[in-house]
Amino acid sequence: MRLDWEKLLLPALALLFGLGAALVLASVLGENPFHVLVVLLRGSMGTPTDFGYSLFYATPLMFTGLSVAWAFRAGLFNIGAEGQMSLGGVTLAACGILFSSLPPVVAWPVALVLTFLVGGLWGALAGVIKAKRGCHEVLTTILLNFVAFGISGFFILSVLKNPNSQVPETAPVGPGFEIPALPAWIGGSSPANWSVVFAVVLILLYGFVMQRTRLGFHQRMAGSAAEVGRRAGLNMDRQIILAMFISGGFAACAALSPVLGFMLKAREGFTAGAGFMGVAVALLGRNSPLGIILSALLFGFLTKGALDLDLDTQYVSRDLAVVIQALVVAAVASHVGLARLFQRWRVRP
Repeated sequence: MRLDWEKLLLPALALLFGLGAALVLASVLGENPFHVLVVLLRGSMGTPTDFGYSLFYATPLMFTGLSVAWAFRAGLFNIGAEGQMSLGGVTLAACGILFSSLPPVVAWPVALVLTFLVGGLWGALAGVIKAKRGCHEVLTTILLNFVAFGISGFFILSVLKNPNSQVPETAPVGPGFEIPALPAWIGGSSPANWSVVFAVVLILLYGFVMQRTRLGFHQRMAGSAAEVGRRAGLNMDRQIILAMFISGGFAACAALSPVLGFMLKAREGFTAGAGFMGVAVALLGRNSPLGIILSALLFGFLTKGALDLDLDTQYVSRDLAVVIQALVVAAVASHVGLARLFQRWRVRP
């Protein structure tokens, strides 16, 4: 398979632009940019524990990036991954509380299937409104986020609340639902767990389905040649609803790592913006399986590495990671201009 070097080069240029601009900003503020870079690298992968935390932060982004990418390939823009992830976390907690005595071999499939269904049905609701009423999915998914937050908050604070805690959280799940941590030589003492492996498997499966199966072909046709699909006899409304169902299911699975791999309960606000960050992951990764994995790892490394900036630097803080992410996304959003520059460079004599 021939590599598309343009698709690889443009995200790399965006990363270099974002990182370079942030380091210039740090220099203007009076900080040594090379010291800032060293702090970021050392904080994100200096020890197995640092590396494990980077993986832990990256894992939900892999799921939400996959969710957004699937919708993208079907010509849709799912901004509702945050709400779908929130409902997924509540579903995981409910399963772990109601069926607390189940052994892991039964508990994990039950929790996974129910979580995927809940997130998928919430995503499919936006798909139905899009297909049947013509309302744009960006508007409906944004509004459905607020409804999802309200439903999640109700269950966390009332129905499933932990009576022994003043924190807004649910009761603990049963021991059979806990996802084991990664070996110490990989993740040290961090909360990184085996859900990251499941995320990578799903992303690779996404690449296979999109390129090698009839389902993937129909989904891509809905995004790029809907009229051709209609003339060929395909129900495009059904493809839209199915795409949003699958996208919502993947977003709900993003709750696996924080809920079953770390907290063993659901807390209010546990999503921490992972659903919205999934849009940036999909954009930077250009909807490719390898790109999604690398983009999620990049943002995970930036999040972990930036935590040390508050302690090891004088003039910059952890907010620099947000600046880098924003600059990278802005560069990716201007990929048309970068592509023209690349084309000019390639055809130079």
